[in-house]
Amino acid sequence: MTNPERTRVVFLDVDGTIVEDGRYIPASTIEAIRNARENGHLVFLCTGRSAVDLDQVLLDIGFDGAITNGGGHATFGEEVVVTRLLSAEAVAHLQERFEAHGVHWFLQGHDAMYISPGVAPFWDERRTKLSEQRRSGPREGWVELVGEGIAPLREIASADPNTISKTVILSDDASAVDRVLEELEGKFMHVTGTMPMPFGKSAEIAMLGMNKGATIVELLDHLGFDVQDAIGIGDNWNDIEMFEVCGVGIAMGNAELAVQELADEVTAPLDENGIANAFRRHGLV
Repeated sequence: MTNPERTRVVFLDVDGTIVEDGRYIPASTIEAIRNARENGHLVFLCTGRSAVDLDQVLLDIGFDGAITNGGGHATFGEEVVVTRLLSAEAVAHLQERFEAHGVHWFLQGHDAMYISPGVAPFWDERRTKLSEQRRSGPREGWVELVGEGIAPLREIASADPNTISKTVILSDDASAVDRVLEELEGKFMHVTGTMPMPFGKSAEIAMLGMNKGATIVELLDHLGFDVQDAIGIGDNWNDIEMFEVCGVGIAMGNAELAVQELADEVTAPLDENGIANAFRRHGLV
């Protein structure tokens, strides 16, 4: 049964949806989020990022909580509502296979992120190539993230295998990533194409059944809302399950056409006030 007051619960992906190039947020997006919350609606982040990878400038916009690690954790205010973890045995097995195939990897927990030895130089090269493709700075009125509040990446050897929700693999050899995914098919969830990669390939790997959509359903149940009260907005393949479970699934105009076709509707691109337009269309502001 739909909430009688028609309070909506909005789930917003981060990269490519409210943040451009990992750094810039349109002023219209910030205004829309704040106005929607002032009007009594709930707004949650819903991202593949870990909670410790969320810039304080982003958090200061004001949200009612966040789904992080692609569905691994969900918070409402200070309350942790959902926690989905890989088993320690699964973490050990995955790392053994990653090393065997020669790929780099992250381990993502709620409170920390860990990187294998080859990630740092790979990441530096990736950032350099991406910066060559990006604009020189934010547009007028946009807000820039500065990295404040983001916890430093830790060495993989210090990871507690009992605290890991998700892994990410990267390689400049796309075929190596494909071989890992082929080997793990049917044993773990995986999704590709969620990170901008000017070369090589990346993939997110987690327990079967873990995704943004499954965690949204659990969080809504905890909050006492029906899925028809939910609006999910995203731009990438790890947003598909969010589109499926929310009453309205909205793809950004900058999403791949194949992603747009899986949503209920499409809003304007991020840099053309896509979030503000979607909020106005659904009466949130």
